[in-house]
Amino acid sequence: MASQGIDATSHVKLSPEFHRDRLRDLCERCPEGLILFRGELDWFRKRELRAFDPAYRDTDFKQERNLYYVTGLEIPDSFVLIDPRKERFSVYSDWQNSRELQNARVLGIDKVHPTAAFLRDVRICGEGYENIYVLYAPVLEDGPMFTKTSALVGLFPPGMGEPATEEMQFARRIAEIFPSHRVKSVAPALNDMRQIKQPEEIRLLRAANQVAVKAVMEALRSIRSGIHNHDIAAVVEYTLRREGAVGPTFSVNLMSGPHQFTKLGLLWADYQHLDRELEPGDGIFLDIGADVGYYVSDIGRTAPVSGRFSPEQQKLYDIYLSCYLEALKAVRPGITQRTLVEKCVQKMEAQLPTMQEDWLRKAAADFIAMTRVRPALGHYIDMDVVGKGPAPDEPLKPGMVFAIEPLLFCEDKGFGVFVEDNILVTEEAYEVLSTGLPYAGTEIESVMRQPGIIETVDLRELERCGAMV
Repeated sequence: MASQGIDATSHVKLSPEFHRDRLRDLCERCPEGLILFRGELDWFRKRELRAFDPAYRDTDFKQERNLYYVTGLEIPDSFVLIDPRKERFSVYSDWQNSRELQNARVLGIDKVHPTAAFLRDVRICGEGYENIYVLYAPVLEDGPMFTKTSALVGLFPPGMGEPATEEMQFARRIAEIFPSHRVKSVAPALNDMRQIKQPEEIRLLRAANQVAVKAVMEALRSIRSGIHNHDIAAVVEYTLRREGAVGPTFSVNLMSGPHQFTKLGLLWADYQHLDRELEPGDGIFLDIGADVGYYVSDIGRTAPVSGRFSPEQQKLYDIYLSCYLEALKAVRPGITQRTLVEKCVQKMEAQLPTMQEDWLRKAAADFIAMTRVRPALGHYIDMDVVGKGPAPDEPLKPGMVFAIEPLLFCEDKGFGVFVEDNILVTEEAYEVLSTGLPYAGTEIESVMRQPGIIETVDLRELERCGAMV
């Protein structure tokens, strides 16, 4: 496969000017207090802290997103002190690697102070402020309930000590050390800032989407009965990294056969599900994303394992796709997420009188009931797969980016339908950032007829074995 990744991701860093603008914006929003950030730990320290966590996996270093968003700093084991009156930040770390220190110089930081000086400087600089802002998630201000953990809402077994995130522990420790200051969360200000994407962010989101599009297309070309989910996952991860992503946004999500009807949380709780062999007649969901320059994508498509939709599968796909496209074409500034949901549902209701088969009518009715109660058809996208955006009844604005991903299930026919794109709200309407993916069933079938990576590798292996005989 010829890689286009260098072209797609040749400029994967945000500029120093971008970070300076974000710093200025944050200082204007939080003028009455020092702002403190705690950076990500280096690989060795994080591994040591997680030594007794059986699920921990070693990963490459990635700076805490909000710290990176405001400062561009990639030094591990760092602390940042922002003085909003001076609109500048100071960096504290004992890290000595020259590459990361050069990153600080590019951002205008001439000196990295020793970690031991951090609390001293907080005390000195904080004398003229009433508040200290730190990063933690305030329970009543951080998105819909399904994104909260028991640590935040206080739902934990009696007799067990209250769990707390590392951010919450840091906030509590700062409150203990500086009792004369009120400790407040900087998260609401950052969440508001991150709703509208700047041109540099849109460039990276577009790159993350285009890398993911290539991975979806390669996966579609490789799907066939007799191989396993992990074969397709390998194609996806290879393509993502080959095309310039640092890796997937999240664990590659493949839901094939009966797994199409499994809730995502249950599926990801199954260690063995990627070992499932694809069978003729199966459907499969591809739900993947790419991580490029700290910005991510989350896109997907449905495909028939046999390479052709059966007549029943095609009917399900067609009634779903018309609803999906109806919602998509309604995107524009001023509309709300809840209105997009209703547009999608109303399109399915309009199709009901034309459906003759009971199983099809049932699938449509289930889709209507399941979709109508959703606050949105998807979620916002930025540096997080569940990104920052307005509430379901608040109007969309240019520069907002979100995913559309309704679901249709028909257990009678053992088939589900899933299409997901990432959408940028523009001044007039919208732009599909994940452009290049097929929509119509015939388009998906056409892609699946093309030779894929697995087939190419298998043919090479056969030729090699033949040459050895």
